[in-house]
Amino acid sequence: MRALEKNNKGFSILELIVVLTIIGIISAVAYPNISHWNKARQIENSAIQIKTLFTNINSQVQRGNYGFVQIYINSTDTKVDVISKGMKTSTLAQKINGDDNFQSISERCNTDDNDYWDDDGNIDRKPEVIKIELDKIATTFTGVGAVCFSKDGQWYSASKNLINGNAPITSIYICEKELVSCVKRNDDDKLVIDDEVEYLYAVSWSRFGNIKLEKYNLNDDVWILSLIHI
Repeated sequence: MRALEKNNKGFSILELIVVLTIIGIISAVAYPNISHWNKARQIENSAIQIKTLFTNINSQVQRGNYGFVQIYINSTDTKVDVISKGMKTSTLAQKINGDDNFQSISERCNTDDNDYWDDDGNIDRKPEVIKIELDKIATTFTGVGAVCFSKDGQWYSASKNLINGNAPITSIYICEKELVSCVKRNDDDKLVIDDEVEYLYAVSWSRFGNIKLEKYNLNDDVWILSLIHI
């Protein structure tokens, strides 16, 4: 029997051009939405990572693994490093009894001495302390800032860009990298949010280590508590 001949006719040049044109149009329409979605996810994930670091190091205090801890933030034009550090209870006792500088609210949240902390996420490979590097975001300040916690809140303190006089600042803001600063304050020290801010998150805390993550809704001018469980 003679085999049936197959119709192997391919696409014509015109048909290929039409298909490629349609794909191009669809891609052009979809790209802005995909780009915005990616940026939103990057900023949200960064905010979640920062909140998780705050929560995890404070849990180490509550478990008794450390008597005193620090969250160190170094924000530059290219990236934001967030590092957790821990001080053993025995070391804390020595500082309280033998280091006069420890009584100062800014001095005890030390960011300068490499041997001040027993465990440092920038150096030590331990599960209790970590370092995260974020290159898609900006935060409240450029430079170094730190906040420190103890179990009962007695030694709560801060330094550099996270202290105002003797009062620790209680939040940081996370936004898209393209902005110089996520938020500003007016002459009355009221928070001012620029209309150009599309995605804005706040990680805030109390002296007792109660950490929360909020997202700003620009349309309604309200902060919404994140329901993500970390």
